[in-house]
Amino acid sequence: MRKTLEQPVAEERSPTVASRVAFRQHPLHPIIVVYPVAALSLLLPADALFLWTGDGFWATAAWWLNVLGLGSGLLAAVLGISDMFLIRLARRHVSVWSHFVAGVMLLALAAMGVWLRAPDHGAIWPWGLLQSGFTFLMVLVVGWLGGTLTFGHGIGVYGHRPDADSADAADEALDE
Repeated sequence: MRKTLEQPVAEERSPTVASRVAFRQHPLHPIIVVYPVAALSLLLPADALFLWTGDGFWATAAWWLNVLGLGSGLLAAVLGISDMFLIRLARRHVSVWSHFVAGVMLLALAAMGVWLRAPDHGAIWPWGLLQSGFTFLMVLVVGWLGGTLTFGHGIGVYGHRPDADSADAADEALDE
Protein backbone atom coordinates (compact mmCIF):
# COMPACT_ATOMS: atom_id res chain seq x y z
CA MET A 1 0.00 0.00 0.00
CA ARG A 2 1.24 3.48 -0.86
CA LYS A 3 2.18 5.75 2.00
CA THR A 4 2.18 9.05 0.06
CA LEU A 5 -0.17 10.80 -2.30
CA GLU A 6 2.58 11.51 -4.84
CA GLN A 7 1.98 10.24 -8.34
CA PRO A 8 4.01 7.07 -8.93
CA VAL A 9 6.62 7.28 -11.69
CA ALA A 10 8.25 4.25 -13.25
CA GLU A 11 12.03 4.16 -12.78
CA GLU A 12 12.71 3.37 -16.45
CA ARG A 13 10.64 6.33 -17.66
CA SER A 14 12.60 9.03 -19.43
CA PRO A 15 12.57 12.59 -18.09
CA THR A 16 9.85 14.86 -19.43
CA VAL A 17 10.04 18.36 -20.85
CA ALA A 18 7.29 20.66 -19.63
CA SER A 19 5.15 22.53 -22.11
CA ARG A 20 5.84 26.26 -22.27
CA VAL A 21 2.28 26.97 -23.43
CA ALA A 22 0.26 25.74 -20.47
CA PHE A 23 -2.39 26.80 -18.02
CA ARG A 24 -1.48 25.79 -14.46
CA GLN A 25 0.95 23.17 -15.78
CA HIS A 26 -1.67 21.68 -18.12
CA PRO A 27 -0.28 21.79 -21.70
CA LEU A 28 -2.76 23.50 -24.00
CA HIS A 29 -1.82 21.85 -27.31
CA PRO A 30 -2.81 18.32 -26.20
CA ILE A 31 -6.02 19.71 -24.68
CA ILE A 32 -7.13 21.52 -27.85
CA VAL A 33 -5.92 18.94 -30.39
CA VAL A 34 -8.69 16.48 -29.49
CA TYR A 35 -11.24 18.70 -31.25
CA PRO A 36 -9.72 18.69 -34.75
CA VAL A 37 -8.86 14.99 -34.35
CA ALA A 38 -12.48 14.15 -33.52
CA ALA A 39 -14.03 16.43 -36.14
CA LEU A 40 -11.75 15.43 -39.00
CA SER A 41 -11.97 11.73 -38.10
CA LEU A 42 -15.77 11.86 -38.32
CA LEU A 43 -15.69 13.56 -41.71
CA LEU A 44 -15.28 10.32 -43.69
CA PRO A 45 -18.13 8.47 -41.91
CA ALA A 46 -20.41 11.50 -42.42
CA ASP A 47 -19.59 11.53 -46.15
CA ALA A 48 -20.15 7.79 -46.41
CA LEU A 49 -23.50 8.09 -44.62
CA PHE A 50 -24.55 10.88 -46.97
CA LEU A 51 -23.68 8.78 -50.03
CA TRP A 52 -25.41 5.74 -48.56
CA THR A 53 -28.62 7.41 -47.33
CA GLY A 54 -28.86 10.49 -49.55
CA ASP A 55 -29.96 12.45 -46.46
CA GLY A 56 -28.74 16.06 -46.66
CA PHE A 57 -28.26 16.12 -42.90
CA TRP A 58 -25.04 14.13 -43.31
CA ALA A 59 -23.70 16.49 -45.99
CA THR A 60 -24.35 19.47 -43.70
CA ALA A 61 -22.82 17.58 -40.76
CA ALA A 62 -19.71 16.85 -42.87
CA TRP A 63 -19.46 20.55 -43.79
CA TRP A 64 -19.59 21.64 -40.14
CA LEU A 65 -17.18 18.90 -39.06
CA ASN A 66 -14.76 20.14 -41.71
CA VAL A 67 -15.14 23.77 -40.60
CA LEU A 68 -14.76 22.82 -36.92
CA GLY A 69 -11.74 20.63 -37.72
CA LEU A 70 -10.04 23.43 -39.65
CA GLY A 71 -10.74 26.14 -37.07
CA SER A 72 -9.74 24.11 -34.03
CA GLY A 73 -6.80 22.67 -35.98
CA LEU A 74 -5.49 26.17 -36.64
CA LEU A 75 -5.73 26.99 -32.93
CA ALA A 76 -3.98 23.72 -32.00
CA ALA A 77 -1.30 24.48 -34.59
CA VAL A 78 -0.59 27.91 -33.09
CA LEU A 79 -0.23 26.35 -29.64
CA GLY A 80 1.91 23.47 -30.92
CA ILE A 81 4.19 25.72 -32.98
CA SER A 82 4.60 27.99 -29.96
CA ASP A 83 5.73 25.02 -27.88
CA MET A 84 8.01 23.85 -30.68
CA PHE A 85 9.85 27.15 -30.84
CA LEU A 86 9.89 27.72 -27.08
CA ILE A 87 11.35 24.29 -26.20
CA ARG A 88 14.89 24.01 -27.51
CA LEU A 89 15.07 20.25 -26.97
CA ALA A 90 11.91 19.73 -29.02
CA ARG A 91 13.43 21.30 -32.12
CA ARG A 92 16.20 18.68 -32.01
CA HIS A 93 13.78 15.77 -32.52
CA VAL A 94 13.04 14.65 -36.06
CA SER A 95 9.63 13.55 -34.78
CA VAL A 96 8.76 17.19 -33.97
CA TRP A 97 9.52 18.34 -37.49
CA SER A 98 7.70 15.34 -39.00
CA HIS A 99 4.67 16.11 -36.80
CA PHE A 100 4.84 19.76 -37.87
CA VAL A 101 5.00 19.00 -41.62
CA ALA A 102 2.26 16.35 -41.41
CA GLY A 103 0.10 18.77 -39.38
CA VAL A 104 0.47 21.45 -42.05
CA MET A 105 -0.53 18.89 -44.68
CA LEU A 106 -3.58 17.94 -42.59
CA LEU A 107 -4.63 21.59 -42.27
CA ALA A 108 -4.22 22.01 -46.03
CA LEU A 109 -6.51 19.01 -46.58
CA ALA A 110 -9.07 20.45 -44.15
CA ALA A 111 -8.93 23.82 -45.94
CA MET A 112 -9.41 22.03 -49.26
CA GLY A 113 -12.45 20.27 -47.81
CA VAL A 114 -14.02 23.56 -46.75
CA TRP A 115 -13.32 25.00 -50.19
CA LEU A 116 -14.75 21.94 -52.00
CA ARG A 117 -17.92 21.87 -49.88
CA ALA A 118 -18.60 25.63 -49.73
CA PRO A 119 -20.68 25.97 -52.92
CA ASP A 120 -22.79 22.85 -52.30
CA HIS A 121 -22.46 20.74 -49.14
CA GLY A 122 -23.85 17.71 -50.96
CA ALA A 123 -21.48 17.81 -53.92
CA ILE A 124 -18.89 15.44 -52.50
CA TRP A 125 -18.60 12.83 -55.21
CA PRO A 126 -15.76 12.05 -55.96
CA TRP A 127 -13.39 14.81 -54.76
CA GLY A 128 -14.98 15.43 -51.38
CA LEU A 129 -14.93 11.72 -50.57
CA LEU A 130 -11.27 11.46 -51.62
CA GLN A 131 -10.46 14.50 -49.50
CA SER A 132 -12.19 13.07 -46.43
CA GLY A 133 -10.42 9.72 -46.96
CA PHE A 134 -6.97 11.34 -47.19
CA THR A 135 -7.86 13.57 -44.25
CA PHE A 136 -8.68 10.51 -42.14
CA LEU A 137 -5.34 8.92 -43.04
CA MET A 138 -3.46 12.13 -42.22
CA VAL A 139 -5.23 12.37 -38.85
CA LEU A 140 -3.83 8.91 -38.08
CA VAL A 141 -0.31 9.91 -39.14
CA VAL A 142 -0.30 13.23 -37.28
CA GLY A 143 -1.82 11.62 -34.19
CA TRP A 144 0.76 8.82 -34.23
CA LEU A 145 3.63 11.31 -34.49
CA GLY A 146 2.15 13.48 -31.73
CA GLY A 147 1.70 10.44 -29.50
CA THR A 148 5.34 9.51 -30.11
CA LEU A 149 6.40 12.96 -28.92
CA THR A 150 4.21 12.85 -25.85
CA PHE A 151 4.51 9.25 -24.71
CA GLY A 152 7.85 8.27 -26.25
CA HIS A 153 9.93 11.41 -25.78
CA GLY A 154 7.99 13.19 -23.02
CA ILE A 155 7.89 16.45 -25.01
CA GLY A 156 5.35 19.11 -24.05
CA VAL A 157 3.92 17.38 -21.02
CA TYR A 158 4.34 17.72 -17.31
CA GLY A 159 5.40 15.06 -14.89
CA HIS A 160 8.44 14.19 -12.86
CA ARG A 161 11.48 16.43 -12.95
CA PRO A 162 14.51 15.45 -15.02
CA ASP A 163 17.56 14.08 -13.26
CA ALA A 164 20.05 16.77 -12.30
CA ASP A 165 22.82 15.22 -14.42
CA SER A 166 20.75 14.49 -17.53
CA ALA A 167 21.02 16.34 -20.84
CA ASP A 168 17.36 17.35 -20.49
CA ALA A 169 18.08 19.10 -17.18
CA ALA A 170 20.96 21.00 -18.76
CA ASP A 171 18.72 21.99 -21.66
CA GLU A 172 15.99 23.11 -19.24
CA ALA A 173 18.53 25.29 -17.44
CA LEU A 174 19.59 26.89 -20.76
CA ASP A 175 15.99 27.62 -21.74
CA GLU A 176 15.16 29.40 -18.48
